[in-house]
Amino acid sequence: MTIQSADWHTRLKAAWDALRGTPADPGDPRARIAALELDLREREAELARVREEYGRLGGQADRDRAGAAAEGLGGLAKRLAPLFSQLATMQSLAEAGRELRCADVLKLFGKVASVLGEAGLARIGTVGEQIPFDARLHQRLSGADVQDDSVVAVRFVGYRLGETIVLKAMVSRTGAAPEPADDA
Repeated sequence: MTIQSADWHTRLKAAWDALRGTPADPGDPRARIAALELDLREREAELARVREEYGRLGGQADRDRAGAAAEGLGGLAKRLAPLFSQLATMQSLAEAGRELRCADVLKLFGKVASVLGEAGLARIGTVGEQIPFDARLHQRLSGADVQDDSVVAVRFVGYRLGETIVLKAMVSRTGAAPEPADDA
């Protein structure tokens, strides 16, 4: 046997003894190294298993989150579908020359707003309300400079979904005439 194969044989015996629980000679550095190498391999294998499990759970969480979002959107669509059906009927009647009552259209809008409100969509301001300007919530209509905390009038309401601003409220300086909007 060469020195290298004798060293390998000693390390293998020490590892085997460590696996069997046979106490190795504590004074033998080769036995200690073999035991440490075995411990390191076991820990690396355990770490690999934990990483694999973490990846699997992360993927499962993503799938669960996507499923919950789809389920929530599906529930919202089911609640809005009858209202949109009524709206489509009103549109067809109007296109056929039938006159619609404004009260009916506003009532339908109120139902749609109620369903969306229950889903978390909230208005920012009310038309005509005079409030301090907040650049996070408001978009100015007038060309004049409006500073934070300047009193402005809401011309078009905005919307937020939770903490996300979906549409800023359109505002102008108080006393300023409302400007026409292109896509109100």
